[in-house]
Amino acid sequence: MKKLFFGTTCVLSLAFSTSFAQHVAKQPVKQIREGKHNFTLQWISWDQPGKVQIKKQRDGTYTVKGEQRGENGDFVTIDGTLTMVTFNELIFKGKIQTRYATVNKGEVCDKTGTYHFLAKGARKYWRLQEMDNCEGNNVVDYVDIYF
Repeated sequence: MKKLFFGTTCVLSLAFSTSFAQHVAKQPVKQIREGKHNFTLQWISWDQPGKVQIKKQRDGTYTVKGEQRGENGDFVTIDGTLTMVTFNELIFKGKIQTRYATVNKGEVCDKTGTYHFLAKGARKYWRLQEMDNCEGNNVVDYVDIYF
């Protein structure tokens, strides 16, 4: 009786796990929405976002280009490509520039290279993870691309 119970349990467990794995495999991978997205640098404003244009390329990457402008010549710009690792993790290659009058002596902070954007928890945006401003002194830039 024990062997019959154990055998039945094993067969049912295997059937359930195979069925569940097939169900998970059939779930569509969430993609980045093409089109205009809000784009912000906290020093400028979260309430008056700029815009970026995101467009999918044939190779599966996405181009991203846009800006947010504020008073006194303040701005953040982005121009490059995004590669989706997962929906919540993006690799960016290109150039991000920030400028805010009272940060880094009002000079442009230029970041050119490979960077990472993550969406954590319930956030509805991807945030640049290499957020140190060129000024140093624990000054950080929150550069966000909204879903």
